[in-house]
Amino acid sequence: MEPAFSRISPVNINGINTNRLMVVLKTTGCEYARQNHGGCTVCGFIKNAVNNISQDDIIMQFERTLKTHDLNDVGEIDLLTLGSFLNDSEVNPRTRVTLLKMIADIPHIKRVSIESRAEYVTIEKLAECKKVLKNKILDFGIGLESANDYVRNTVINKNLSKEDFEKTVMMLKESGCTLLVYLLIKPPTLTESEAVDDAVQSAKYVFSVAKKYEINARVAFEPVFISEDSNLEKLYLQSEYRMLNLWSVVEVILKTHQEGCIFVGLSDENLSKDRMPNSCPKCDENIRREIEFFNKTQDVSGLKGLFCECKDLIGKKKGALV
Repeated sequence: MEPAFSRISPVNINGINTNRLMVVLKTTGCEYARQNHGGCTVCGFIKNAVNNISQDDIIMQFERTLKTHDLNDVGEIDLLTLGSFLNDSEVNPRTRVTLLKMIADIPHIKRVSIESRAEYVTIEKLAECKKVLKNKILDFGIGLESANDYVRNTVINKNLSKEDFEKTVMMLKESGCTLLVYLLIKPPTLTESEAVDDAVQSAKYVFSVAKKYEINARVAFEPVFISEDSNLEKLYLQSEYRMLNLWSVVEVILKTHQEGCIFVGLSDENLSKDRMPNSCPKCDENIRREIEFFNKTQDVSGLKGLFCECKDLIGKKKGALV
């Protein structure tokens, strides 16, 4: 069985330029999505869920992934699933240990990223994962999506309070993990300008929390794409949602990079049918290349040097919802 998605892309680990292997393993899917009519409004991962998948099938997917990709220049592995890595009903404890041991046996992998909803996180689970990985950095990812309570829980349907988010941060600190927070750029109902402001304010909140609890943190911005069979797709097809412009992603980076380590996701996990944020044909490829360069170096000079006539047009549309 093949994983739902895998890709190698640039990343920066504590000032070192390297690459990351991101793999999304097929599982029974996000329990929250299955119990809450699809879960988060922008997510389409449930589409790849396999109801009768075995734990051995999950392990075999990862084994196949490690054999398929050349890992010589890879310093990080993002071990993701269609739901929560720490939910025992999706990935049981034996499987978690087996998967992490496979990474622990690769000497040059410096950092491992896993992710989970907050309700499945315990200090015991984090400590076990950390122990298996030995001296590797364990980066724990959590989807806060937005620091705005209304956007996060009403618009996105995340069902995550700031109190629970910060409780998770405290557990990460106690267990010796680092923090990775996913933030969306342009959830539904936000205009382009509102989306930029929401992303910037959300990043500032994350880094203020990290400072408060004295934990190393990264922000992973996720420009919203249109996932198949999602609530967002319905809005898009009804012309009630306009996709984000890549120039706004550049603006978010330039307004937040000084706050801490930033990463921008440019993958669609094969869910979008190419309905992803873009600019115009003249500059789209250049912007993506410079964002990838920033991900690897944290250097914004290339982004500052970008120019295209279409940039002025997006400024005129920023107040528009669609």
